[in-house]
This record gives sequence, structure tokens and C-alpha cells, in this order.
Amino acid sequence: RNIENIEYLQELKDLVSKLSIKDVQFQRSISDEMRSRLMRNALCVVYTPHLEHFGIVPIEAMYAGTPVIAVNSGGPKETVLDQQTGFLCDGNPE
Repeated sequence: RNIENIEYLQELKDLVSKLSIKDVQFQRSISDEMRSRLMRNALCVVYTPHLEHFGIVPIEAMYAGTPVIAVNSGGPKETVLDQQTGFLCDGNPE
């Protein structure tokens, strides 16, 4: 396991707790079948990496028919059709 991923998971868990968000499940390792089911049933997929060179997650989501909300940089600029297969947003945290 990547120590950076472990630390980030803990940060997310702490944030969920701090904000008192209910019904959050973190799945660290899921089967292909489970990933496909989650993608098909999701309202949307939020993809936040800035300047990601490609990113398979938006492709998987769009293949499942699920819209993608992504930062307008890197791979999503090439793969997500704004207002058609998803929405491209500025990387500004506001």
C-alpha cells in the first residue's frame, strides 16, 4: 500500500467525521463488477485531479453512462464533452 494513499484516506475519514456527514462508505479495494455497478448507479462521478495526463476514471464513468464533473485541465479536457457527457469546471476551489 502507498503511504500517501493511506494518509489521504485518513484525511477524508477525518473530514467526514468533522462535517458530520452520514452514510459515507470508503471502499479501498473493489472488484471490477462492483466498480461497474457503482459507476452505473451513480448520479455523477466527481474527478478532481489537476493536470492529470489521462485519467481512466472519467472514461469508465462515461462508458457506464454516468456524467462526469471534472477539472478543466489535463485528460478530461480531451475526453469529457462539456455539457454533453459531463461538466468541466475551473480548478478554483471557490
